[in-house]
Amino acid sequence: MKACLLSGHRPARSALSLFAALVLLAPPLAGQDVAFQPRKGNELDSKLAGFLARGDAEVWTRDTVVASESLVSGDLLVLEAQVRLSGSVAGDIYVVDGDLFLRPGARVTGDIVVLSGGYHGSGMATVAGDVLWRPAERYTVMPSGGGFEIHPVVDVPDVVDLHGLYGFEAPTYDRSSAVTAAWGVTLRAAAWAWQPTLELVGRYRSGQGEVEGTVRQFWHPGPVEFGIEAERITRTNEAWIRGGVSNSLSYLFLGDDFRDYYGADRVAFVLRGSGDRWWTPLFRVEWEDAWSRRAGDHFTFFGSDTVRENPPIDDGAAWSAALAVSADRSTGENGRLVGNVLLEGADSTLAGDFSYLLGEVSARWLTPGFGTHELDFFALVRGDLAGSLPGQRWTGFGGRATLPTYDVMTFRGPRVVYGHVGYAIPIEVLTAGMLGAPGVFARVGTGRAWEDGQSSDWRVNLVGGLRFWVLEGGVAWDPDAGDVRGYAIFRFPGDL
Repeated sequence: MKACLLSGHRPARSALSLFAALVLLAPPLAGQDVAFQPRKGNELDSKLAGFLARGDAEVWTRDTVVASESLVSGDLLVLEAQVRLSGSVAGDIYVVDGDLFLRPGARVTGDIVVLSGGYHGSGMATVAGDVLWRPAERYTVMPSGGGFEIHPVVDVPDVVDLHGLYGFEAPTYDRSSAVTAAWGVTLRAAAWAWQPTLELVGRYRSGQGEVEGTVRQFWHPGPVEFGIEAERITRTNEAWIRGGVSNSLSYLFLGDDFRDYYGADRVAFVLRGSGDRWWTPLFRVEWEDAWSRRAGDHFTFFGSDTVRENPPIDDGAAWSAALAVSADRSTGENGRLVGNVLLEGADSTLAGDFSYLLGEVSARWLTPGFGTHELDFFALVRGDLAGSLPGQRWTGFGGRATLPTYDVMTFRGPRVVYGHVGYAIPIEVLTAGMLGAPGVFARVGTGRAWEDGQSSDWRVNLVGGLRFWVLEGGVAWDPDAGDVRGYAIFRFPGDL
């Protein structure tokens, strides 16, 4: 293995300079014992322990530069050091409380795992395995008997945790509730077994002149957590289209509210996975008593005078059980896959007013394209697998956020399919500091919504335009109808 250390020395003269050069050109330390005691049920700890158990990794503890012609033939463990890699590593790289810089042309045949440190990738480097970067998971490295010990740094949770800013959560604005102001706090018995928490949230909805609230009491025994939640709340099934902040801004400035709403009282028992894993299971048993919500003519800067009403739902109570699995995983160097699978069933012969089986699969994949380009894939399939879905389980799409040539929520039903493929190219020469670079993009979106026994044609939009920071503007064309429409919209990370 050839390595050149360039950090941590100063020029000197004569014999002192020669001695320093010999030290700095020596290879990093290797073959040292590294002890680590993983925490029970912690996925990251188990991953690190498994890597250490192989016992064949080189251990580097000094800042190192690996030249482009150099090869590290095996696994590499970096402890409290910086590694700048231009060459190749034929194995996995684990970095604990250090930093890894990939230079153009670098090649790693295994996985990269960076814990409690920095990771700086390159679009011109090649990583055959997965990249896992967890800077918030803190670990410390300590010398011990000629080797090293790795210890996880465990933060003691706050006994009182105020949400947002001094308890005030970010307000939202929509056509049903106008301004919603919320204040919340989470109380934790940190010294008790399983660290039980009690979450209290109060909301005031100015458009309805009503106060709502949520109470959650959970226990956290380790790899799972469970508890009970009860609330009166205004609910929506369209959060998949737009986040709360961007939806609020779209309604305030443009009059576009990409969600429908209904009111509900609900009580649920929830059992779900916890900890740092890329997938999370959930089981929920819920009672919900729902009712329709009216929309109001609230202030907007450039919206129309027409109020889009919330569609009526089927008033009544339902007992339901749900199984779900959500996933959030890095794919390659800068890619990310987020997905969800849901099955929810209700049976009026057992309890409640409705019988149905709802199924949903959704996935979003952001992945690098050529160079610094970005590919964006999204798909949603949702519908009634059995029985008849009540109105409070329908969803829809349409408008600037999905198919811009159509009005908001043109397509709605118990069965919905929607997807798009997009490609974005940043204009690097126009990069504006933390705001990033503006970019050009092209997107193809398509979907349909229908009821049982009803046929509906697919609708397609071809979209292109410019995107900068949280603003997007472009032109959409419907090739079937021949309609062309320009649009502008707020688009935050995570939005469609």
